[in-house]
Amino acid sequence: MKSIKIWMLAVISVVLIACDPNEYLTGLYVEPDASFEINKEMYDVFESVKFTNKGAGQAFVVYPGDEGHVYGKAGSTGFTTASDGTFSYAYTEAGVYNAVWIASSMSETGERILSVDSVKVNVVAQNSGLDKFQLYNVYKMTEYTGNVFFSPDGQFISEDTLMCPIMFASWRNSSVNSIKAKQLIKFELASTLSKFYWINPLGEEKELISLHSGSRIVEFVQGGQLKVQKFKAKTNSGFFTDYYVAPVMIPQFTSFKINGVTGTITRDIAYYNIFNVTVNKSTLGDLSSLKPEFVVMNDDVNLLDGTNCKVSINGVNQVSATSVVDFSKGAVTYQLDYTMMGESNSELAQQAIVKVILQ
Repeated sequence: MKSIKIWMLAVISVVLIACDPNEYLTGLYVEPDASFEINKEMYDVFESVKFTNKGAGQAFVVYPGDEGHVYGKAGSTGFTTASDGTFSYAYTEAGVYNAVWIASSMSETGERILSVDSVKVNVVAQNSGLDKFQLYNVYKMTEYTGNVFFSPDGQFISEDTLMCPIMFASWRNSSVNSIKAKQLIKFELASTLSKFYWINPLGEEKELISLHSGSRIVEFVQGGQLKVQKFKAKTNSGFFTDYYVAPVMIPQFTSFKINGVTGTITRDIAYYNIFNVTVNKSTLGDLSSLKPEFVVMNDDVNLLDGTNCKVSINGVNQVSATSVVDFSKGAVTYQLDYTMMGESNSELAQQAIVKVILQ
């Protein structure tokens, strides 16, 4: 009989507990305290940002702050953390985001209690947003049969400046396949949500679409001279980075003579900046003390100012029709060092190697 009474009391207790569905929370409630940290101050686009719980609560939700995940904005959603209180997220475009962390607990009365914390997440685009840049089909290569084009790639010489090597053969008056023509640009951005612009001489932003014929608008020649052009990569959130693209000519001899004998100039088929000059030696006389005459890039005043191209042999400056050169061994190698005219940045430079052979 005693056992029956205990059983009945147990039933009554169960019924009473069942009448208060939140009674089980007694002793389990944790005062929510939203506190979290990220593992560093700055991230690249697509780099994983790790959020780590440093507070307390029964559940945690993160709003990263990018489009569709903005705390308090209609239609936005948050993400529940892992059971260990961590959450990882990668942003798809550059910007400064207000990430919000929410800690919550259910009180004994069934009320959801919240605590909110936030932190700024600074996301920068890889290479500041521009991954690749190319001037597309600047010059049709006469050295090859068929449609083979010179399409120089932009080389980053700093975070915001690229240099594109330009063949002198493209320095001609033509509506296509010439650096003097309007250029078609091929590029890649770190974020597919970003846009790319050319800043024209009037300061206007002109949007470019990679390899789109309607984007053949960029002009690198102004006032007859090659000029550094400004571009801009801009994200959907308004974050932008400026870039500067410098078209720098690869120097070359356009004329080479010894004692009135004209040399034949050819480019090495495998390199854009290596040339050969062959000269008939039969009428040159004493080969140990010759005074070659040479012209660099047709002495074009739009490319040369008398100071921005150095011609040398083994580090010794050479002056056309003046410097004495020993050709007794049959060949001499010249080095041409050129810097972009009108620019103070010494890194905007190209070098050419020219081997002169007497045959």
